[in-house]
Amino acid sequence: MKAIFIFFFFLVGHEVAMASDQGDNKSKLKNMVIRAAKENNLKLMNEYIKYGGNLNIRNEKGYTPLIFAAYYGHKKMVYTLLEAGANSCIKDNKGNTALMGAIFKGNLSISYKLMKSNCDIDAKNNSDQTALMFASLFGRDELAQKLIVKGASIASKDIMGNDAVSLAAKQSNNSMVKVLKNNN
Repeated sequence: MKAIFIFFFFLVGHEVAMASDQGDNKSKLKNMVIRAAKENNLKLMNEYIKYGGNLNIRNEKGYTPLIFAAYYGHKKMVYTLLEAGANSCIKDNKGNTALMGAIFKGNLSISYKLMKSNCDIDAKNNSDQTALMFASLFGRDELAQKLIVKGASIASKDIMGNDAVSLAAKQSNNSMVKVLKNNN
């Protein structure tokens, strides 16, 4: 009986170790792909895509390769990921999208590309802020105009009761206030 228990323990322990190794390998692969997007390693990303890798994997903060590429301004990486089927509507753990990250960082050409996706133009993060609010807050006047043309709501309010106009006014961004009021 003791020998069977030892054999069973060895067998189960070995399977748990193998499962742990597989989990470690998946974690390493995920981290490698996320890092490739963050560091603009197109060669590695193209190999990952070639073998059918999941382009919508997330790190512990919910960031996807597309969110990282958009945030860091890696235009070719963003285009590659989108062409390969990455979902541009995915939100991170704070509810921010790749578009919001691109607007925040001022990556205009990436923002324009992401605005062409089928995502809700008024998608809100966990603070109820929209892409238009980001554009308003960070002085992206031209982007704000394009977002409005695409149907973004000027009247949406965040959890603090701010709309795009009040956010621009708080930043003393009079040109943005004018853009928003002229389109209201």
